Amino acid sequence: MPHRRRRVHMPAWLALLEKNAAASIPLSPNVLSGIKFLVVAPVLLVSLKQAGMLPASAGMVIAWFLIFGFFDYLQGIVAYHKQLETAFGRFFARATDVPVLACILFLCLDILPAGLLAAKLLLHLGLIILYIAGRGSTENRLYTGINYTTLFALLIISQGFAPLFITPEIVTSLLWVNILFSAVVVLYNAGILNKRYIADALSGSNLLCGVFSMIFASKGRVDVSILFLLLGAAFDGFDGAAARKFGGTRWGVYSDDVADAVDYGIAPGVAIYFILGGIAGLIVGAFYTCFTMGRLVYFTLNKSGGDPNYFCGVPSTAGSVVALSALVLFKDQPVFIGLIVGIACMQMVSFDTHYRHLGRALASNRRIIYGMPVLLALLLAGGFLWGIQVPVAIIFTVCLVYGFLPTVMHFKQLFAGGNPGIVDQDANRL
Repeated sequence: MPHRRRRVHMPAWLALLEKNAAASIPLSPNVLSGIKFLVVAPVLLVSLKQAGMLPASAGMVIAWFLIFGFFDYLQGIVAYHKQLETAFGRFFARATDVPVLACILFLCLDILPAGLLAAKLLLHLGLIILYIAGRGSTENRLYTGINYTTLFALLIISQGFAPLFITPEIVTSLLWVNILFSAVVVLYNAGILNKRYIADALSGSNLLCGVFSMIFASKGRVDVSILFLLLGAAFDGFDGAAARKFGGTRWGVYSDDVADAVDYGIAPGVAIYFILGGIAGLIVGAFYTCFTMGRLVYFTLNKSGGDPNYFCGVPSTAGSVVALSALVLFKDQPVFIGLIVGIACMQMVSFDTHYRHLGRALASNRRIIYGMPVLLALLLAGGFLWGIQVPVAIIFTVCLVYGFLPTVMHFKQLFAGGNPGIVDQDANRL
């Protein structure tokens, strides 16, 4: 019987939709991969802008790329629901990606560092070779998601689409993150990286996001700086999950703390300094960094005695997003930026107020998890249509509401005649 890989739990309606879709498709997974390889991929490659060919429109290129990814998705659900998964089929599905990847990387040679592009291709081929050798699997949801995101960014920049939004610096940074994560997967599948080092490697990815956040802040791209902080927050959640599943090293806690300090303490402080400039930027940036470091130290010392489902004070992730969002939304109003930074610092050190751990709250609600890509797509669409201020304003508002909600609920119960003692213990929890 073919090996069936384990899938994460998904909502019943989505599982039923996939099952019905798979049942209605009369083609085998290998035939779908063959169509992707022999029909969709060539049309996509021809539509790309190359020497001697007419430039293709952005809509055509993106449409064929989405069709390419859709066939990849279809062969996966057909193989799973019809129990037709085979070793060759899974290898063939991944091998069909190579021509498209190689062509897009070639088109980026004059735009991005050749060494990074070569590393991206070699790591992708390395994973396939390891799979042929029986080492690990080419199927990994997180890897596939990061890989397709990077490939889409490479496609966009190779064609010169959205040059003000997708810049070589952004794609280079995304390539670094993709390469680092792919290297972790390759080393793990090759048996070189012990399971207990995976959490440390993911903490390193988190740290790298913090470094890129500072680099883009120094260039005035605070919007991109926020994106890398959010990506670092994702890696922060992954390293905790990896540590709980595979164990960790004695340095794991320290590496996580160092990455958090760079991501949420130093990087926003650096951004504040570069955007405000002068003595004001130095003072406000240092002020923010000191408060955040104090909050992280408190969290580390209180980690063993606190409730893992709640934070004492606003988590530094939300505080950093609020501070950086203010730099984008109120860049010409330094006094207002100082006020928002002060509010963020105040909320982060309000240790008597308890905030729900958003990562664990989201993980317990599968509908929200599967809705996150849709939300992200809407935010990106808003950025393209109305400017980056729109998605930043939405994220800023959500974080502020998260920060003030416990206090609002506290006053609500007091005005309703609740017992103050009870309010102090329970109602202050979000």
